[in-house]
Amino acid sequence: MLKKVFIWGIALFGMTAISSNVSASAASDVCSVATVAESLEGNYQGNLIRVYMNGEKNPVYGKVANVTDNGDGTVNIHIDSFKIGSMPGSITVDAMDITVPASGGNFSQTCESAVKLKIGILPLSYDALVEGEITGNYLKFTVTVNTQYSGSLFEAIVTFEGTK
Repeated sequence: MLKKVFIWGIALFGMTAISSNVSASAASDVCSVATVAESLEGNYQGNLIRVYMNGEKNPVYGKVANVTDNGDGTVNIHIDSFKIGSMPGSITVDAMDITVPASGGNFSQTCESAVKLKIGILPLSYDALVEGEITGNYLKFTVTVNTQYSGSLFEAIVTFEGTK
């Protein structure tokens, strides 16, 4: 009888130790994924290194791209309104729900209403192709808009590069 109790005790101890190890491992994996996703978030200080609107324009320095994690494998990228040259309005980049690998990497997709143009009191929104890479503390992406404005075809390209 004592031998059976001893064997059952060893068996129960073994099962408890194994399940604790599996639980700790699973919790560690979840924590690791959350940490990686959260590490993409933040404010990236940088410049608009390429600006094309009706021809090449001068770079725009001292911009901030804010990246937020949506918790579902997508991020949002936002750049506050800015002006290019003597344009009469301002542009805001607000690219939403961009699918990015959890550890960062390359992305490319069309985002609805990703570029907002405000001329006077008239707000306009345009879909845009947003493609680039985000790894560690580095973010580089290009926003391309091909549309019609006042009956003419219009292409605008802006490339942001920065670090956090």
